[in-house]
Amino acid sequence: MMENPFYITGIIPEPYFCDREKETLWMIRTLENKAHILLTSPRRMGKTQLVRHVFEQSSIKDNFYTFYTDIYPTTSLHELVLFLSKEIYSVLVPKGKTVLDKFLAGLHSLAGSFGYDPISNTPTFNIKLGDIHSPELTLEEIFKYLEHADKPCIFAIDEFQQIANYPEKNVEAMLRTHIQQMNNCLFVYAGSNRHVLENMFNSAAKPFYNSAEQIYLDSIPKDIYMNFAEAQFAKAGRSITPDALSYVYDLFEGHTYYVHNVLHNAFAYVNPEKTIDETDIKKTLNDILEDKGRSFASVMNQLNYQQKETLVAVAKERRISGVTSIAFVKKHMLKSPSSVQYAISTLLDKQLLTYQNDGRSKVYSVSDRFLEMWISKSY
Repeated sequence: MMENPFYITGIIPEPYFCDREKETLWMIRTLENKAHILLTSPRRMGKTQLVRHVFEQSSIKDNFYTFYTDIYPTTSLHELVLFLSKEIYSVLVPKGKTVLDKFLAGLHSLAGSFGYDPISNTPTFNIKLGDIHSPELTLEEIFKYLEHADKPCIFAIDEFQQIANYPEKNVEAMLRTHIQQMNNCLFVYAGSNRHVLENMFNSAAKPFYNSAEQIYLDSIPKDIYMNFAEAQFAKAGRSITPDALSYVYDLFEGHTYYVHNVLHNAFAYVNPEKTIDETDIKKTLNDILEDKGRSFASVMNQLNYQQKETLVAVAKERRISGVTSIAFVKKHMLKSPSSVQYAISTLLDKQLLTYQNDGRSKVYSVSDRFLEMWISKSY
């Protein structure tokens, strides 16, 4: 059975990774010159895959310990500490007992919390949230290990904006204090909530102000992506028309995940003897939206009336600035400019909406393009 070349989950193997050559080179050079990085992008544009791709390059892989954790599920400093320590443990286990023991020996606050595997002769990571009695102290021990590790370290923390939601006070200041004193570890702060991250890193009143080199991940150029996709079909002995590729790229404006997802499903479910055309792409997309319908309905049911109506209005516009204008409010029969403004703020926090800066204006859109299309069909 021929492997589907359009990966939508997991780590993408090198032969199936599309472009990002400039971004990869920029990130490598920035890290080699000992600067932290803030990597932002719309959701599902490929930032996580880019980070993992950079970590696999020999100049990084051979010279650094690389760690990656996604803290989107975390809601407290306790959980952050758990995620960081678990990732370090998992990376160091294959490095050997001596390297692992150095890390564990430094976690004095968690002494006695590790299990032991007599077969592999190594400790096991079975720490629970209840074992972390002093997260501030354990965090300090984690950073102390990273600073004194036998190789330089790079730690990528995805969805970094989550720390702004923690109930503990001064988490940003605490992290920044530790990080600015370190010489042996660099950080890649990644995230998709520009609303929060821009405030965190670009506001002079914030601890992380001006502390990282910034890169925004946009779509892969159309000609590069089309050549890549056509080559992947050809390698698999399959074919797709240029018009079909152009259609799906333009439909999603090159948004990597969505184009990849449609091509993944077309590759999987269209008769392999057939040349995939635009009609096949449209049918594939309809099938995807139908499959996601129940989960999208659940998302809508969790919103109050004003939030739902505002989200529907933005979805029908696809992109819209001036969301508090009288014209927008009247066109979509919304309650008032102030209620729309409040709903927009809530939808941004829920990451159901995103925006791009256009001069002094913000242009809003639904974060999930599949959700946007489903709303447009359903409401």
